[in-house]
Amino acid sequence: MGESVDKLLSLVESLGAVERRVLKYFFENISVGEIKAVEELKHQGVEEPEEVISRLVELGLLEEGVGCYNLSAPLRDYVRRRGVPRELLA
Repeated sequence: MGESVDKLLSLVESLGAVERRVLKYFFENISVGEIKAVEELKHQGVEEPEEVISRLVELGLLEEGVGCYNLSAPLRDYVRRRGVPRELLA
């Protein structure tokens, strides 16, 4: 596993419950349109999902594309090779 992936996965351990829930959503969906992501996360009970997503983008766990949000490239590669980290499935 690359150093950047190790760093990103160690960040996951420091996230709060809501941030982990949002990140798990992106591990399961990889890339989602902005509107759809916000609507689905609100439906799942996440208050102010835009703020949580922005925080995860700042941390480098997510990327903001044109009209969409994506799991960061190193984490996408990790999912392809190993699947969703167990810590997020708990």
